[in-house]
Amino acid sequence: MKINHINLTVTDAQASRHFFEKYFGFTCIEGTTDDATHVGLEDNEGMLLTLMQGKEIKYPKTFHIGFLNQGEERTVEIYQQLKKDGFDVKPPGHYRAKEFYFYTPFGFTIQIS
Repeated sequence: MKINHINLTVTDAQASRHFFEKYFGFTCIEGTTDDATHVGLEDNEGMLLTLMQGKEIKYPKTFHIGFLNQGEERTVEIYQQLKKDGFDVKPPGHYRAKEFYFYTPFGFTIQIS
């Protein structure tokens, strides 16, 4: 079995869209954007991520989305780009692999390893 899609409620659907396109290589799927508040994105393996804009977003404290990269170099590159772009991220550490977590301005946490 394989995950088909994940739906996230976010504070700003269009800003979230650009974030996922820039840092994680997602592309917007033509015809999935109803208006400025709903966006469909796809990764390079066909997984769909939908973003729906909401006003009051309250994910549980431990909720996060984890991205697995192709090696530690890519994890460090993403970390450096996020840091350069002004995101508050702590340097990657080691658990099972080089990884880091950061809270996005859209209401949820991302883990990158």
